[in-house]
Amino acid sequence: MRHRRSEKYQHRAAYPQENGQAPLYRTEQEDAYPDWVAQSEAAPAGGGNWAPAGRPKWQRHRAEWTVVALVCAALLGIMVAFTVSLYRAYKPFQQKKAIVEQNTIAQGVLVDGVHVGGMSRTDAAAALQKQETVSGGLWLTVQADGETWVITPKELPLERNTQAVLETAYAVGRQGSRETIASTLTPFEYRYQHLYHTATSPVRLNTSVTYSAEKLWELVRIIENRVSRPAEDAQVATFDFASRSFTFTEDRPGAKLDADALYRQIADLLDRQQYTATLTVQSEPIMPKVTRAELMNTFVRISTYTTTTTTDANRNNNVNLACQAVTGTAVMPGETFSFNQATGQRTLEKGYLMAAAIAGGTTVDEVGGGVCQVSSTLFNAAAMADLTILKRSPHTWPSNYVEKGRDATVNWPNLDFVFRNDKDTPIFIVAYYQQRQCTVEIYGASLGAGLSIELATQLTSRTDPPSEPIYENNPLLPPGAMQEKKKARTGYVVETYKVYLQNGAEIRREWLCTSNYPMIQQVIEYNY
Repeated sequence: MRHRRSEKYQHRAAYPQENGQAPLYRTEQEDAYPDWVAQSEAAPAGGGNWAPAGRPKWQRHRAEWTVVALVCAALLGIMVAFTVSLYRAYKPFQQKKAIVEQNTIAQGVLVDGVHVGGMSRTDAAAALQKQETVSGGLWLTVQADGETWVITPKELPLERNTQAVLETAYAVGRQGSRETIASTLTPFEYRYQHLYHTATSPVRLNTSVTYSAEKLWELVRIIENRVSRPAEDAQVATFDFASRSFTFTEDRPGAKLDADALYRQIADLLDRQQYTATLTVQSEPIMPKVTRAELMNTFVRISTYTTTTTTDANRNNNVNLACQAVTGTAVMPGETFSFNQATGQRTLEKGYLMAAAIAGGTTVDEVGGGVCQVSSTLFNAAAMADLTILKRSPHTWPSNYVEKGRDATVNWPNLDFVFRNDKDTPIFIVAYYQQRQCTVEIYGASLGAGLSIELATQLTSRTDPPSEPIYENNPLLPPGAMQEKKKARTGYVVETYKVYLQNGAEIRREWLCTSNYPMIQQVIEYNY
């Protein structure tokens, strides 16, 4: 409410401006009031001089500023308190943040028993490398049958997955999980709690070592080839054809190393990181099948056969030369013997002479005639030694020096006598002519205790020639001449058997061959 001015308010004392404030005007009556009047009005428009009733104005302004100061102080205190509370909360956060953001492996992580917490991946790799060096690296010793092999990284390079494991170690506390999604914690707080848990409950990681299985097999094969060896059977070293005596090599046991088992044992040591272990293995002995003592009691004359020759000197000369060509021959297991190959072509240059031989169903003289007696004698000895007869042919008609079915004719180069040695041991041939006798002996391993072979023949058919001859005109003969071209000969079919005897008694017989001697009708040539 407004008051009309009074004259007594016309005269006001003016106070100078203090502290930059507007001057306060007081009346004489205002000075008379000790306190501010609790009354305030706005100055009338136009800037009229007036003063409210009550306390002096300067006291009222002073009270207002006091309130303002108190409010500001209160606000400042609140701000300080808030700032202090923020600082107190921020400092632990900064500490957590420093832990979470550190570029090192979390505390409590161990690799191969080495604590790598707080290390960079580079420092951790160096620490593990040092640990590996201290452990000695790869020096695996293998002992087999008294010999020693040492496997080092040079022979078998090892590759350790250190970097891959350190990446896993570095990832501890830096990855989320299903628990992260289900947790009420923030990802930041979850990571911090994970790191805190790891520091108190260590995480243990281990590296693994890889190696080339193919390279390891190569090393095992080297050891196997060195240790394993076949047994050496005693063999005939020499045969003295003059004394009919043998010498023999010594037998030696062999050894067999189980390569598969050795590989598994070495691989197991490597997988268990037993890099400096010593592995001892033993081979399995292999005994020889044939000993020297057995050969000394076994090698004997297996068979012998003798035929009687004629009085023809040229023919006996040829028989002697053929015997010399055959004698001293050794036929090893699986090998074949060829009569034509042993003697070669019978020629005058070799000393063979003209003698009677069968050709074209008649008797003619040719170089080397009579050598069929040697091949026939050898046939009997070979069959009685239980050798495999591959090629054998009978003569056109039976020979007078062997029984029917026991001859073997030859003729260079297409008609041959061949046998094979199917035994496990060699055989040796001794052939000689002496005092009109041709003998062939075969030496080797015996057929068995008390076992021997004889040949037996059986006539299965006989064909007599016609009584009338066949006449053939031959203008080359002198006029009125007549001569016999072919003699009449009876035809035969003979079966030959190998008879096995045990201490002289027959235990079985096997068919050997069939000999077909064709019937020959007499042929007479004439020229009338």
